[in-house]
Amino acid sequence: MSVPAYDILLVCHVVAGLVGFGAIAAGGLAASSARRSADPGSDEAVRRFFRQGPDWPARAIFLVPLLGLALLFGGDRSAAHHLWPWVGLGLWVTAVGVATAICWPAERDAQVALADLQAASEESRALLVRGFRDACRKMEQAVTAISLCFLAAVAVMIVKP
Repeated sequence: MSVPAYDILLVCHVVAGLVGFGAIAAGGLAASSARRSADPGSDEAVRRFFRQGPDWPARAIFLVPLLGLALLFGGDRSAAHHLWPWVGLGLWVTAVGVATAICWPAERDAQVALADLQAASEESRALLVRGFRDACRKMEQAVTAISLCFLAAVAVMIVKP
């Protein structure tokens, strides 16, 4: 692979990681703030963030290993025999596992609870708010684990032990 093509691929790999993991981190911050909202159903910022639908920028994390493997095997290929790229891939697999198994389902649960809260009777509001806050707490915990994996992967990619 030519040097300019490799550099462009490297920039795309880094940008995909920053966009994807940055969106996940922003989701964790929003969940933390929303969990502490006195009335999440009437909080405009909470409703805006948790409107139903996937967080598409967060899905950019799926591009990270594809671009990383292209870098690994498109370059001089000597790094493929080292441990660090495979440790980075393992950290990515862990992060994506936590995102798909815990974070994104919790985000969907929060979205549904918040949507249901809009039309809820007074009797069911407390239960829905509790469900919303539980989903936000799960998101926060998952985002913490995902962020730790991301930081560890960045350290491994920079230090290349």
